[in-house]
Amino acid sequence: MTTVCQQEIGKPQTAKPPLLYSKYPYYLGALYINLISMKSIALAFIALAVFSGKSFCQSAQAQQFGEDIKSWLSQGEHKVDVMSIKNSVTARQTELSNKVRKAMQENAAWIRDSLAHVTDSTVIYAKFGLTKEEFNEYLLGGETKPAHELVKTGDETLVIKRKRNSLTFKGTGRLSALDSLTYNLVLNEPLYNGKELDFSNESGAADSNNPFKTPWKGYHYTYEDYGDILNDDAKNLTATTISFDIGRLETGKTIIMFMLMKFVNGKMIQNAIAIGMFE
Repeated sequence: MTTVCQQEIGKPQTAKPPLLYSKYPYYLGALYINLISMKSIALAFIALAVFSGKSFCQSAQAQQFGEDIKSWLSQGEHKVDVMSIKNSVTARQTELSNKVRKAMQENAAWIRDSLAHVTDSTVIYAKFGLTKEEFNEYLLGGETKPAHELVKTGDETLVIKRKRNSLTFKGTGRLSALDSLTYNLVLNEPLYNGKELDFSNESGAADSNNPFKTPWKGYHYTYEDYGDILNDDAKNLTATTISFDIGRLETGKTIIMFMLMKFVNGKMIQNAIAIGMFE
């Protein structure tokens, strides 16, 4: 997750399970099937950022954050603590996810054409391959599972250099995922292989009840291209989602979080997650 741009696909009827629409705005066709398979990774990554919920436009309103980011991304060679997300997905959650994914692959055309018009919840449960109790258990799984934990998995090096009006990154190990990323100091925006990542939210936490175990503040950028989300054949799915967070812990450490997922013709050809902290 990555962070999905929430658009209203169709207004739900009152008889429908309400969390279906709030948790998965892209529920149509092949894209939704693949989002289910990405659920654990994307939700875990997003859980690191406690978003303020306030959105901003990319230009003038984002300028106020430029000075923060310039100071956090200091030039030079940095020793980075590389972190990973401890898996908290239970065997039961995996079982239900597999049932849903299989059912939605079989019923993709029905979901695309008929779901928005159905008022009988029992039909929806059946099309998702679950009983009513299993359906509620599956949707509520994201709210009831334990908080995500970060664990250190190694030490790597990240070199930040300034080239004209941009910062460039060169990392070792998992941080090499940042090599194609630049940060434009004039526009206050990151670019990945020339793709502009839009500034979407402030991120952070006001207390220590978060995976970093300390208050922090930061800024969240995203790029999303979901292609033809109405295509009911998963083999035709082409989609890219990129997420980048830059922040500062109250302890003084800078944090960088990056996620990339890319599908071409239904196959994931790129999948990278990099989380690091440095002085």
